[in-house]
Amino acid sequence: MNDRAKAATLPAGSLDADPALGADMRAAIERFLIEYARCLDEDRLEAWPNFFLDDGCYQVLSRENVEHGLPAPIIYHYSRGMIEDRVTSLRDALTYEPVYTRHMVSNVYIVGVEAGVYRVISNYALYQTTIEGRTDLYSVGRCEDAIVVRDGRLKFKTRTVIADTFAVKNNMALPI
Repeated sequence: MNDRAKAATLPAGSLDADPALGADMRAAIERFLIEYARCLDEDRLEAWPNFFLDDGCYQVLSRENVEHGLPAPIIYHYSRGMIEDRVTSLRDALTYEPVYTRHMVSNVYIVGVEAGVYRVISNYALYQTTIEGRTDLYSVGRCEDAIVVRDGRLKFKTRTVIADTFAVKNNMALPI
């Protein structure tokens, strides 16, 4: 097991169960992750950048690259402006098969909090359904997030998607 995997693994009853974190913050983080998934599933891509700080980072990596210490991401946006540009290109420039998406978020785990930054790990499964009605499991994996509170709202400082399913059936156009 590499150092990153070791750092993400905590024994049962550790920090996530710490009452000092507060049930309200845990519930707020879970709602935030669910609202993020709903935004994508409802094709509200123009609202997607609002989940990030101005200097927020969104990246998708393969599990294989992470395990081998290879930093090459599949997708890498290092600012909200780049995320907004991605939305523009999805709406106006890219050609891809239209699909309906369903994100499943589970096993939300707060692994640390320092200086107001909550480190959160969760699992995801992403299904895509074509216009013809064929549904496929598109990608599964985990997300490693750094979440902060700004102006009374939760925002991603970083959202790192680590996809177990590196070989996807078609172009990875839509965000995970």
